[in-house]
Amino acid sequence: MSRESDCREDVRLLKKYADELERSVDNVQSLCGTDTWKGPKSERFRKEWSGHRKQIKDAVANARAEIDKALKRVEREEEEKKKTGTGN
Repeated sequence: MSRESDCREDVRLLKKYADELERSVDNVQSLCGTDTWKGPKSERFRKEWSGHRKQIKDAVANARAEIDKALKRVEREEEEKKKTGTGN
């Protein structure tokens, strides 16, 4: 496999894991509603979870952006190697 195809496979896996993480966060969100869980501990959890949820979502969004940047950088580097004939 070439460096670019290795990178594309890594990107595919990272995006798959990001999707799974987002689905898990959404599942927790749907399960911690007031219909499901009542009481003082549930209220405290929901308050804390709101902040954690935002941090997780922001981290996933940032990771997705960095994943795309890394792939573009590898594509540019590989294209440059082809143009100059220095790549292996």
